[in-house]
Amino acid sequence: MSSLVISLDFELLWGVADSRTVAGYRRNIEGIYVAIPKMLTLFQRYGVCVTWATVGMLMCRNYDQWREIRPSIMPGYVRQQFSTYALDALVREHQELFFARSMVEQILSTPGQELATHTYSHFFCGEEGATPEQFAADLVCARHIASDMSVDFCSLVFPRNQVFPEFVAMLDNSGIQVYRGNQDHWLYSNGHSTPGGLAGRAVRLVDSYLPLTGEHCTQPIYSNGCGNLPASHFLRPWSSRLAMLEPFRLMRLKRAMTEAACSGSVCHLWWHPHNFGVNVEQNLVVLESLLQHYLVLKDQYEMQSVCMCDFPPRA
Repeated sequence: MSSLVISLDFELLWGVADSRTVAGYRRNIEGIYVAIPKMLTLFQRYGVCVTWATVGMLMCRNYDQWREIRPSIMPGYVRQQFSTYALDALVREHQELFFARSMVEQILSTPGQELATHTYSHFFCGEEGATPEQFAADLVCARHIASDMSVDFCSLVFPRNQVFPEFVAMLDNSGIQVYRGNQDHWLYSNGHSTPGGLAGRAVRLVDSYLPLTGEHCTQPIYSNGCGNLPASHFLRPWSSRLAMLEPFRLMRLKRAMTEAACSGSVCHLWWHPHNFGVNVEQNLVVLESLLQHYLVLKDQYEMQSVCMCDFPPRA
């Protein structure tokens, strides 16, 4: 049976504070309060299930609760500026950019939506000084804040798609049954890290519009009591500079969905809600076009929309 999987990396400013400023990214973060309800409406309208991989910290009620929840082993990054625990003053001053418990509640109240974890602190497994033991302690905090909302995680998305075997080995003891892996292609296999620097990023951009690297339809991979559901394509945000190329981007994604439907495989799309935080309506037009195409594939090939948790490890 072919499947459409959508996983969203729900982060707020926790996910970009190492590279973005409040002034430069406020609109994207504030825009999620408009974008997420409209996305949920579309997902309901088209009967689409979605996995929301959520940074645990944004589920805290406020700064005070965030200060109370700390792992038994703190992240030991050599570059401590990459730790979200170093953002204390910024969090206290701009709580609206870091906490969105009301949005999580709205997601949980919408049928067909799965709340997964994006770790508690947006933990960087690829940062020098990070250890599997620190990662496991982080996941304890993620489970703690989830239980505060009556949620028991079974799916995980690694921040920045930094997937390493020694960290994957910690998932089974943390109750995680499936995670999003990277595409099996040299251009994407290292997640956020792009080989070739600027040239590699340029190739990735072109690949979003033209099928340079194939369709990336996939199947879950099972090992060590856990399932790996590799990503297929990142849904880039709409850009006014590239608006004339939008038909090519849509064609690229729809071709991948069709290939998955015809071959009985999985098309796994992902993006961040804050990608939709600006140009909300343009991004929603793109999303609705993809969801309409899903209905065509559902009718013609019996393609199903499922969450990551629907791929538990095999006995």
